[in-house]
Amino acid sequence: MASLTKDIDGLFEQLKSTEPRPITDILEKISKKDGTFHSRYSSGWKIKNINNPALPSCLKEGGIYVFWWMNDQADSLKPFYDEEQCSRKYTLQGKKITSPSAMNMFQQVEIEITDDWLERYKGHIPLNVGKNTDCLLKRFTLHLQINHEQYKGKTTSNQLRRGIKTLFPNSNTTDLIVNHIGYTVINLHGYENAVNRFYLEDYLIGKFLPLFNIDIER
Repeated sequence: MASLTKDIDGLFEQLKSTEPRPITDILEKISKKDGTFHSRYSSGWKIKNINNPALPSCLKEGGIYVFWWMNDQADSLKPFYDEEQCSRKYTLQGKKITSPSAMNMFQQVEIEITDDWLERYKGHIPLNVGKNTDCLLKRFTLHLQINHEQYKGKTTSNQLRRGIKTLFPNSNTTDLIVNHIGYTVINLHGYENAVNRFYLEDYLIGKFLPLFNIDIER
């Protein structure tokens, strides 16, 4: 039976004080003997197998995760200020327009990530907060789609990859993930923690203000 059994404020403070791990912790390079890439791994990268002893054990259970744009070097945020590389404006779909002349049309809400917005973060930039019941690695695999050089899927499961591609349409998405993304997790495994995960996810979204969790009322 699921119930609210955890100190949500305490878990927030625990996660807030934890330095993100680099995403390369869960990745490995892969290529053929001649140096070319497999068609299945056109990016040259893949997620480590769940049985790999080098994989952080926290990813083998369910819980809450945060993906970050790491700001640990002097030029870490440079891509955000390169107008040729970064598009700080994007559009989200809102409510359906209720008009006989606008069949199957929806309100389009333009979002702009301003300098003031970015400067609020004071450190690593939170990109996406999410949750998973029983295996965070499975969720990470969907979010990253790291084996693809190009990826055009569109679901909430690949929100991180789509968000990065939207902000940096002219850049290599895989390279940006490998070079700039980190993660933190809090393990809350199983259906018995469903309520704890629900409230902690919403709490973290409200506190961290991640760029890719924005949703428009419908």
